[in-house]
Formats: sequence, C-alpha cells, structure tokens
Amino acid sequence: MMEQTRKKGVTSRGAANVSPTVVKSSKTELELLDCVDGSKWVQVKPSSSPDGIAGAHYRTEATVTFKSGKWMVSELYWGEAGSCMN
Repeated sequence: MMEQTRKKGVTSRGAANVSPTVVKSSKTELELLDCVDGSKWVQVKPSSSPDGIAGAHYRTEATVTFKSGKWMVSELYWGEAGSCMN
C-alpha cells in the first residue's frame, strides 16, 4: 500500500497519532492493535490538492518480527477510514 502511494507521488502532511497495544508477544514476534487517529494527517496528491479524509480513524493490526538484530513489520493491516472509534 505504501509503495503504491509513493509511486503515485502522494505525500503526507501532518502526523498520525498512534498508541498501539501489544495483544500477543514472544521473544521474536509481537502482534499489535491500534486505532490510528489520522485527524491531523492528510495525504496530498502531486497537484497539492488533498486526497484524504480529515478526522478519520483507522483500525490497524501489525505483526512485528525480530530478525537479523532488528524489529521489522512483517504484516500490516490498515482498515478503511472510520473502521474504529477512538
């Protein structure tokens, strides 16, 4: 998803507010759940016109794996705008 967005020349303004919760963990893997607040984070097309929904919240699930001495996101689910409530 992020690679496709980058190839289209879309950039972001502002910042998303994240507060993930660990729902499962082991020595080499974490499962995280969050309701990302994107109300101050807007995607912008190359023409500088907004291409996002202000105030949206996104259900986000991630699996983070420890490999080769560092933690990396191995799986990511990013729900539709409004898929959770903060």
